[in-house]
Amino acid sequence: MEQRCPLVNVWLAWVGIPLLALVVFFRGGWIAGGAVLAAGVAFQALYVYWFPKVSSVLGYGSVADVAAGDVTPPMPAATRVTFYTASACPFCPIVRRRLVALQHQLGFATKEIDVTFRPDLIRAKGLKSVPVVEVNGQVLVGNATSQQLVAFLTRQPAPRA
Repeated sequence: MEQRCPLVNVWLAWVGIPLLALVVFFRGGWIAGGAVLAAGVAFQALYVYWFPKVSSVLGYGSVADVAAGDVTPPMPAATRVTFYTASACPFCPIVRRRLVALQHQLGFATKEIDVTFRPDLIRAKGLKSVPVVEVNGQVLVGNATSQQLVAFLTRQPAPRA
């Protein structure tokens, strides 16, 4: 299974949980509906938090990092990186942490954009899943190790997991 989060899954979670809570509200009252909504939001947060530990069980494989090694690039790293994320995407915080660590080492600027409720941007960029790292119109989609990120940011070939 690819290590990326399709935006349709993000939207289904954002629409599905409130709809389920609404149905429960009309059938069982406001306390039951509120409990379903609170449980759904809590489950999403816990899913993202615990995802690195359970990703293999869920069929995504390991999300372990591969160190970048020597991060002194033979050519200059990108100076402006755009990072597209979506809420409830379990891969986005993983890539974000790796980008922040590399940002300190390579000295590039990062702009993070949450596309969860940005259909205009999704259409304009042609995004179908997240996370997405963009540099000068080139994109890297999905979970990426530090090694893959350095290769992408400095334009060096690196193995794709």
